[in-house]
Amino acid sequence: MARRKSSGITSLSFNQDQGCFTCCLKTGLRVYNVEPLVEKAHYSKEELGEVSLCEMVFRTNWLLVVKARKPYSLLLLDDQQRAFKAEVVFKSPIRALRARKDKVAVVLTSSVQVLALPTFQRVALLRTPSSARPLCAIATEPNATQILAAPAHRTGSLQLLDVSSVHRDGGSSAPSVVRCHRSALVCVCVSGSGTRLATASARGTLVRLWDAVSRQLLHELRRGSDYADVYCISLSAQGGRAVCVSDKGTVHVWARGTHVAAARAPPDTRALCALTDDNSAVVICEDGTFHKFTFAAEGNCHRSDFEYFLQVGDDDEFLQ
Repeated sequence: MARRKSSGITSLSFNQDQGCFTCCLKTGLRVYNVEPLVEKAHYSKEELGEVSLCEMVFRTNWLLVVKARKPYSLLLLDDQQRAFKAEVVFKSPIRALRARKDKVAVVLTSSVQVLALPTFQRVALLRTPSSARPLCAIATEPNATQILAAPAHRTGSLQLLDVSSVHRDGGSSAPSVVRCHRSALVCVCVSGSGTRLATASARGTLVRLWDAVSRQLLHELRRGSDYADVYCISLSAQGGRAVCVSDKGTVHVWARGTHVAAARAPPDTRALCALTDDNSAVVICEDGTFHKFTFAAEGNCHRSDFEYFLQVGDDDEFLQ
């Protein structure tokens, strides 16, 4: 997510079970629990420097940190000991991160490298077009097929690769390619189980839901008729429910291909969304706001919680 100068936020990221999120700031790093909304970790710029990206590894004490300045290094931070445990340096900028408990996918200028955790040994490599957005998604459940999705060289297409096999030379088998849209991809999501895949293009009118195993299109989810920049798509673990948020300031929820709810979020503010359960979704925005929406099967939807998360204190312990 891009920098928003008014809040000082440089990026936001949910963890894999969507129960926590990280907030990178010009002034440091913060980690929050979602329900209840509580600040769980707070690092100053003096401790870490300016952080551009951070990926939390589930609810463990591992935080994957990318600093805003050269060298282009990925660091493994042990939050319990508040110390760095490993580091790997790349030749090009790190544009995005996606982690599971045993691996992290690192999006670089023209490739996605998959590293084992905690050793940072490279286990897979996927070449990507340098002109594409820094998109990447990976299945996160322990027993799931470890599907990695990233842009292919053909416009609107995705590469899908099983990264479960470790290769001694850090190479990988040939990926399969799925033609998803006619225009460039702007958003991609893989369900935790690795069975479902969701995509959106630069048009932003449709979210397409795919079977990640057969590569078949399952549903076209209508977001709207006007062009929109889809910021985020999130799927439930098995892929039966989907939520997305765009620059139109709308949050849309679908269940098994049927639109079930829509709600308003701040427009023109980059945001991330997550499904916290079958009846609620959370949106976090780069203006520092937190929104929880509760919806019913008949389509009723209301905002049940609102906070400025940068103002939330850090008194409590993690809720397990």
